[in-house]
Amino acid sequence: MRITVITTWFPTDVAPSRGSFVVRDIHSIARHADVRLVHLVPPADDDGTRRLVHEGIDVLRIPMDPKRPDQVLQAARGVKEAVRDADAVHSMAFSTLLPLALRRPAVPWIHTEHWSALTTPATLPKPAQLGLPVLRRLLAMPDRVTAVCDFLARPIREVRGPRPTEIVPCIVEPGPVEARRDRSDGSLRLVSTGGLIDRKDPLLAVDVLARLVERGIDAHLEWLGDGPLREDTLRRAQDRGVSDRLTLAGSVPGDEVRAALARADLFFGPTRADNFFVSAAEAIVAGRPVVLGATGGQGEYVRPQVGALVAAQDVDAYTDSVLEVDARTRDLGAQEIADTIGDSFSSRTVGAGYRDQYALLLEQVCENGGPSTSLGRAPVDVIIACHTPTRPVGRAVASVLEGNGEHARVTVVCHNIDVAEIAEAVHPEHRDRVRFLEHRDEHRSASGPFNAGIRASEGDFVAILGSDDTLAPGAVASWLEVQRRTGADFVITRLALGSAGSGVPTPAVRMCRSGLVDLVADRLSYRSAPLGLLRRSMLEATGIALVEGATIGGDVAMVTRLMATRRTAYDRVGPAYVIGEDAGDRVTYVVRPLQEQLGFFPDLLESEWFSALPARARRAIGTKLLRIHVFGAIFYRDEASIWTPEQRADLAAITADVIARAPGCLQPLSRADRRLVDASLDPAVPADDLIAAAQARRRHGRPETLFPRQVLHVLDREAPLRFMAASLATRHLPRLHGQVSGR
Repeated sequence: MRITVITTWFPTDVAPSRGSFVVRDIHSIARHADVRLVHLVPPADDDGTRRLVHEGIDVLRIPMDPKRPDQVLQAARGVKEAVRDADAVHSMAFSTLLPLALRRPAVPWIHTEHWSALTTPATLPKPAQLGLPVLRRLLAMPDRVTAVCDFLARPIREVRGPRPTEIVPCIVEPGPVEARRDRSDGSLRLVSTGGLIDRKDPLLAVDVLARLVERGIDAHLEWLGDGPLREDTLRRAQDRGVSDRLTLAGSVPGDEVRAALARADLFFGPTRADNFFVSAAEAIVAGRPVVLGATGGQGEYVRPQVGALVAAQDVDAYTDSVLEVDARTRDLGAQEIADTIGDSFSSRTVGAGYRDQYALLLEQVCENGGPSTSLGRAPVDVIIACHTPTRPVGRAVASVLEGNGEHARVTVVCHNIDVAEIAEAVHPEHRDRVRFLEHRDEHRSASGPFNAGIRASEGDFVAILGSDDTLAPGAVASWLEVQRRTGADFVITRLALGSAGSGVPTPAVRMCRSGLVDLVADRLSYRSAPLGLLRRSMLEATGIALVEGATIGGDVAMVTRLMATRRTAYDRVGPAYVIGEDAGDRVTYVVRPLQEQLGFFPDLLESEWFSALPARARRAIGTKLLRIHVFGAIFYRDEASIWTPEQRADLAAITADVIARAPGCLQPLSRADRRLVDASLDPAVPADDLIAAAQARRRHGRPETLFPRQVLHVLDREAPLRFMAASLATRHLPRLHGQVSGR
């Protein structure tokens, strides 16, 4: 695929750092396409070259001053020739739209936008503010538009309406993480990266530095970057008596930025407004906590455990936040902080995002080669696995095609059975709209056919659906809306049991939480199946899949890894995924030997990704494994004869392994839970006592089921009091929401 990128932002000898983000994006795109670049070089950046190769990128330079209509027209003519043999045009930066608006490309056109004035018009001069509503209309012209975050996408969508506007983030490449420094000297070292300009508010940063010193903190600030406020910043530091504590390092190369982050304790960015705030993301990826201004897209990736966002440009508010974040993150390791972003913004991830956008772009082309606003196919492939026609697979298919067919198509994977037998169970009027695949293996597990269906999918997103389950009408549309709003790789659906009105109280997320969620803060590990919307390119890039051959729990490691490492959102009040209760052969409810029933534990606990998780995440997962899987396995083995010496030994070994790999997981458990743990660890405890302990922990409301052994853990997020309250809210909030909204 031949892509011609057109941009007004690109490095020259005169301006070597200009548009470095464009260079990174092009290298990520080059993983999947043949890329050439047209640089519409403004006069101030023009070094006189017209053809060159920059870091492996073939570049054609065309002079263009955006303020000169004659030059814009001349550039439009040059661009027309330059894109003649391209399969698609990819414009980057708002000023690039000007010549393309005069001569629209004859090939499919996608545009990527970064301009901060779209979200903060007040940063423009008054005359430009008056003209912005007219200029914004240029964004309606491309076939597709991408923005680096939802904060920027919102004003673009106001212009484009239903035409596609998607999220492809900035590149922030993960790499080796330097351990945090020893704080024995008692000092607090802050670092910031950005221009010394009004929007970044370096003067406020100096005031905060001075206030910290007034409060007795040995604080220092190193600011990397330059700009027109340099002298004002130095003068403010002199006036506030902190000149010896402020370092203005000027513009420095990337390795010096990383070195500055390594020697800092906290990144401090009191920005008035940023679209993505790359420097802040770089700080987190480097393993440093952050305190930032709240206006911008940074709120979409800064997790509460590693930073704070301050809503007002107020000295005391920032000072308090710096001290609070520093205090609560001192025990967080650098890798724990970095893992909250991981590779979500890596060049591989961004490249895959652009690859998917190009695929969608080409599908918008009509038969005569003109652009179309239709996607040409459903964006979601719903995969249903079925091994017998006695399952209500026809009902499952109907729930997709009749209630969600505008956004989804169905693939039924016939597991170790001929397609014809399963097709007979699908309603005749639906059969022509279903893709049937055969999958044969030696396992009874549904993981194999689900993985096969995912591998065969072609949509942007996939979802799996049990053959005896259904989707409430509008569920897929609701997932897509949450994904569009959040840019999530995984959208967790609301669950119901038997009927759409019977809510399942997991995950027990924070009140009124509908959007991006956190594994620990929102108790996500209690969701044991990857039900909802999954970005297909993410699955391909990471290799995350169901564990094939696992009779039970083949989805637990997959969904836990997704929620722990990928951008996850929760569609809390949308239409439900309804779990069927009428299948007589559902393997989940069959009592099996412990090594089989809990055989999925090693795939989770012994994995590299689990070992790399922050301690708080491993603790939360361990608590859930004990509370749900281990305790559940004991409860349903309520006959003493089941508990052979081999089974007791297996139970003790499995329980001990969870405790060892997830330190602290016992702390929030109730006293009744802990008695069951003690019995599980000791095979000498009589089986009747083990069974009695399993039953006693389910007598909810009694003190022994409400309070942990240690009082200090009573209000732990995972402890019974808070956990049960959140579960009740999760169960009832969708119904309350519907009443309030009039649905």
